[in-house]
Amino acid sequence: MFGNSNTIEHPFGITVFGSTLLRVAPDSVTVRAAITRLEEKPVDAFAKAREAERGVTAFLRKTPVKECGLSRISLAQEYRFSNNERRPIGYVARIGLTVVLTELDQIEHVVSGLVDAGVNEITSTEFHTAKLKELRARAREFAVLAAREKAEIYAAAGRVSIGEILHIQDVNPNVLRQEFHVTAARGGQAQESLADNEPEQNSLDPSAIQVGAAVIVAYRIVGSAARDLASRGGSMPEIRRTRRRRPR
Repeated sequence: MFGNSNTIEHPFGITVFGSTLLRVAPDSVTVRAAITRLEEKPVDAFAKAREAERGVTAFLRKTPVKECGLSRISLAQEYRFSNNERRPIGYVARIGLTVVLTELDQIEHVVSGLVDAGVNEITSTEFHTAKLKELRARAREFAVLAAREKAEIYAAAGRVSIGEILHIQDVNPNVLRQEFHVTAARGGQAQESLADNEPEQNSLDPSAIQVGAAVIVAYRIVGSAARDLASRGGSMPEIRRTRRRRPR
């Protein structure tokens, strides 16, 4: 993760990588859908799409949704390849639709009702949480704690102690997901977590929202090891060799 070199060019302390992954059950879902109608003439496509729109709107009015919105109607010419030739077959009128639900147990009823009312495209179903900002802050705290725990293990093994933090570098937590997918692609255990810290209260819901954080933290080494490093001309920050003044 920190390069291919096995040598420490500028020794100064202990540098560790800390990460955490939180999972929380979603509290809302966004359904993106569309009404599309294909007709030979634009006027007919518009009319059919508007007719379906009225049915969808009537359904949403009697359905407990948090928010919903319909886009302006658009039109595009449709083509089909036949005998290696691109031929126009009509015009497609399209109205986009977004529905936000907080009652997650109603998602099946709502999606089925939208299709019955005239929706003929379900683009995506995305789960969300209103606690995202709070979860990100917690994940960052846990990542720093995980880094310190790792540094203390290394320090104990080396019979030294860690001092204050010299540097904290934020790392994109997507590296955890990237390594996860690489491990799975190579035939590794895809179920194994690559995060250093995963709280026990994490949700087991397969649709749970994942919030990760990762940091690189550098700690000062304190004790005899630090003094030995300085005496050998190491580059530990703020530790300098001073010349003795000759008595006059």
